Amino acid sequence: MTKVAIFGADGRMGKLIAREARGKLDVVQTFDAGDDLLLDPSVQIVIDFSLPSAWNSLNALISRTDVALVSGTTGLGEQERKLLEGWITCRPVFYSSNMSVGIHVLGRLMELASGLLDDSFDRELIEFHHRKKKDSPSGTALSLMEKWGGEKVYGRLGNTGEREYGTVGVHAVRGGDIVGEHHLYFLGEGERLTISHLATDRKVFALGAIRAADFLAGKPPGMYTMEDMLG
Repeated sequence: MTKVAIFGADGRMGKLIAREARGKLDVVQTFDAGDDLLLDPSVQIVIDFSLPSAWNSLNALISRTDVALVSGTTGLGEQERKLLEGWITCRPVFYSSNMSVGIHVLGRLMELASGLLDDSFDRELIEFHHRKKKDSPSGTALSLMEKWGGEKVYGRLGNTGEREYGTVGVHAVRGGDIVGEHHLYFLGEGERLTISHLATDRKVFALGAIRAADFLAGKPPGMYTMEDMLG
């Protein structure tokens, strides 16, 4: 089995990946930011589900190695993106803000609908997550918005006037224990199209990360995504 280390192991996703990996991956080590960061030389892949603020520690863990990296950490800023750019020069990196296969299909359906519908259809996205989620909009929502293009309007307040042509509305709902929902709306005259994805169990993200680790094993340096894994 592929030998892995989990970074962010004390978080909900880290614990879930460790549990779901039994019988699928060999978890050699687990880490969190601030731990004694010395990677076992047998580790082939580091799986990261942490926070952007922990990425300096992640960099310290992997920087003196060519170990592969699978990451599902969201809310990345400019500094973290620069780290990603550096990492892919010397190791294979699989990055996805959402490890769900269903979300990948949602993106494909979104692109298909966008190509078939003309610009008279207004476009909006609403995403739902649990009350403890720190970043907003979700990384998945931002990735989906990149496919749509156009000027983004993040929520609306007060006298905003009529909707401007070509804008895309993005709205975030936070509450309860919602695992994750993303709803895409194409709003036309006399009709509307809705495409949705609902995650009902965090296990789907853990299984996606485990599948990504299997996919990444033995790959040359570079950036890999769900598009590469699923085709």
